[in-house]
Amino acid sequence: MAFERNRGLVRPPLQPDRFGAHDLVTTQGGDPMSSDTTRPAPPIPPPDQPRDDLGPLPRIARPFVDWVARVRATVHTKLLAGFLVIALLLLSMGVLCIAVLDRVNRQVETLTALNRQTDQAREMIYEVTAQSHYRAMALLTGDETWTGKIYVAKNLFAQNLAELRTYAVPHRTAFFDELQAANDRFTLMSDRVTALDEAGQRAQAITMHIDFEHTQSHVLEDALNSLIADSQQRAIAETAAFASHRRFLTLAVATFSGVSLLGALVLGAILSWSLIRPVRRVDWGLDRIANGDFLTRVSVPNRDEFGNLTSNLNRTAEQLATLYAELETLNTGLRTTIDTKVAELERASRLKRYLSPHLAESILSGERDVSLTTSRKLLTIFFSDVRGFTAAAERMEPEQLVDELNDYLTEMTEIVFKHGGTLDKYVGDAVMVFFGDPLPQEDHARRAVLMGFEMQERMAELQQRWMGRYQYSFEIGIGIATGWVTVGDIGSPARSDYTVLGNEVNLAARLADRAASGQILVTERTLADVTDVAVGRPIDEILLKGISRPIKIFELQPRPA
Repeated sequence: MAFERNRGLVRPPLQPDRFGAHDLVTTQGGDPMSSDTTRPAPPIPPPDQPRDDLGPLPRIARPFVDWVARVRATVHTKLLAGFLVIALLLLSMGVLCIAVLDRVNRQVETLTALNRQTDQAREMIYEVTAQSHYRAMALLTGDETWTGKIYVAKNLFAQNLAELRTYAVPHRTAFFDELQAANDRFTLMSDRVTALDEAGQRAQAITMHIDFEHTQSHVLEDALNSLIADSQQRAIAETAAFASHRRFLTLAVATFSGVSLLGALVLGAILSWSLIRPVRRVDWGLDRIANGDFLTRVSVPNRDEFGNLTSNLNRTAEQLATLYAELETLNTGLRTTIDTKVAELERASRLKRYLSPHLAESILSGERDVSLTTSRKLLTIFFSDVRGFTAAAERMEPEQLVDELNDYLTEMTEIVFKHGGTLDKYVGDAVMVFFGDPLPQEDHARRAVLMGFEMQERMAELQQRWMGRYQYSFEIGIGIATGWVTVGDIGSPARSDYTVLGNEVNLAARLADRAASGQILVTERTLADVTDVAVGRPIDEILLKGISRPIKIFELQPRPA
């Protein structure tokens, strides 16, 4: 029934906790289904309840997680700050890497310059040596081609010297100025030797070459050799410094990268768990509330949206507990109302089985008052029985027989309700009706007789219709008796009927069995109450079991107008 479904509004059993005791605040109070009982919260959490809710983080991280949670800022701001710190760490690592690469690049450039400087100085020594060789060949052979090669070598030397000054490590301005002056003197002496050779004064040219030009070439070679030695020493020192710096810088970059990565991971873990923990606690609270424990309260240290969410969740649980208590009160009242309505529906169902719908509605609306208790009353009992049913069953198809029988019972039932009769039951093809209960009727015999007359008239109409439709029709015999009977709800708790018992009931049934087609048989007592509407003709006297004297029976006909 409906009230049984409403009784299903009972809080289901609670599920085991999934978080530590510090994660919730459970207030003491009653079951939402009962406002006058209290159930204290368990002081000790279940054995399988986790004692920590930081996941893989160590307990030492709890103060940091709590501190981040208590920061009065939005989740967006906290995430933005965390991403900014991580970005700064990554940026710092990038800056360090750039500085290291710049340092390495500068050392590589210095080593390259020193090596190039050494190579170019050796090339310049070769050019000085080549000039001495070319001069000797020119003085020995007199071939001017060698003299041209001398000045080609001088031009190459001057070009290398100018280029070397642009990248020399270190710049050595004074050294190159002295080297340039020595080269100028060397060039001046070469010009003089060339002039003497071209003037035909070869012996003087040889003397000047040996005493001055050749001597000056050694000055240039010594200066360049000192440059080469210094460059090599510097290259060795720079190489050693590069190796040392590389080890240090590699260690520094690795250390800073590891620290930055670890810091980013720690910061990310702390920030994420400051958000994950309230989500888990809210999820736990929602699970408890979904299982019907509206006394659950969730507590988180957050002062952000999750703090607001927790506050709203607790308010929701509190409101649900209040509403649930009110719902229980309403449910209790609803059960009472439903029980009352069910009783009324059962009473209405019983009344509508026996009385006309209009009469039943008037009783249910309170316009009329009846009692269905068992009692002994003076009533009129009516039986009608079909004649020729067995023959019809042999001639008609089962479907036609059922249709004609249903048509007959429908028409007769309408007449019963029209005259205020109480339809007791259908007994096969027979109809049993009684008058005078549950509504008192002073003219109950008169109503039964008039109903019998109308049934006879309706049967004449039905017979014409059935003959045209089924080629066979029913006829009925009617028996009516008036007397004291027992009336009430008779039967077992599983099945009962509001019916009548007694000799008068048996007498009416006997009269209906004896009545011929279209005949109405009544007792003397019934006839005495209907003389204004009917006339009776004595038929016979019958004996009933339990009655010592014979009973007179009469055939009724409508009284002429």
